[in-house]
Amino acid sequence: MPVSTDGTRVRRLCAAALLLELGAACARAQRSSSDTGATAAPGGDAGATAAPGATAASSPASAGDAPAGDAIAPVYPRADGAPEPLAARLCEALHALPARRKAACCGGAAGFHAAAECARALSSAARAKAVTLAPEDVARCVEAMERSLEGCDWVAPIAAPVPPACEGIVRGALPEGARCRSSLECVDGLRCDGAGPTDAGICRVPRATGPCGLSVDALAAVTRQTRHADAHPECRGHCAGRACADDVPLGGRCEAHAACGRGRRCIDGRCSDAPLPPAGAACLGGLCAPGARCADGRCAALKAEGEACTRDGECRAACVRPGGRAAAPGGAAGVCGKRCAAR
Repeated sequence: MPVSTDGTRVRRLCAAALLLELGAACARAQRSSSDTGATAAPGGDAGATAAPGATAASSPASAGDAPAGDAIAPVYPRADGAPEPLAARLCEALHALPARRKAACCGGAAGFHAAAECARALSSAARAKAVTLAPEDVARCVEAMERSLEGCDWVAPIAAPVPPACEGIVRGALPEGARCRSSLECVDGLRCDGAGPTDAGICRVPRATGPCGLSVDALAAVTRQTRHADAHPECRGHCAGRACADDVPLGGRCEAHAACGRGRRCIDGRCSDAPLPPAGAACLGGLCAPGARCADGRCAALKAEGEACTRDGECRAACVRPGGRAAAPGGAAGVCGKRCAAR
């Protein structure tokens, strides 16, 4: 089952934002104390040049360039007017809603969440006509988020997984060669080469060789599009050890799922495109479809709150051990339920 890295991506994005703020502050202090009159060049893409025919009028990335006098700026402008209503609704469901529901389950305030940052970046991309959002897609995502957050047995220290209805709904509109700020801004099949939290890039086809997996996609992170690489891959094959590599063919020997390519998995040491089985079916190499787990050779639904468990993987959120005590020999270790903080 794919492991959610949403929390990791958001933390990396926040760290990048902190670094750019510190860098900008240092640059301003340096300029104020200098009498040379030299100014730093505004931030742009990481060494990429626009393709022939690309113009500023068709370049949404130009809106994210650093303002005059700043050495560093986020790729999406800090102030770009009120958020677009549809973007604000989606981001509220993706970030503010789970924060409020978790606070209600655990007590205390909702705390930090990225709803405002999500709405700001997504609104900027939408106004530049780099992405589109369909009202019906947003409505389905909001409904799915509300359902997934019912009760409290989903609460865990890491972010709750995004429902499938919320994936792939931010659709890119930029063609090959256009300047971009996120791979989500490029049409399906293209990725934004060179883009990062502070850098714009160029929409390009996946590369056969070269580096990969070295940057954070700012828009994909805040909109929680955890599967955006399916439609916007960096490599023609797969990314292995930070470098693009050819996929292992179906039936070929493998050691990791990634080696088999998108939509395939390494099952019993061989690449397979067989679908993962649902609850009630036999496990496939120890794997089951999302929402199920492999137990004694068969896929079983995740246990409900209050059911006995021995490990977290059996439950929606966590296997809670009351008081932190060890389980009695031969007995269950705990019950499925919420876990408000890591321990």
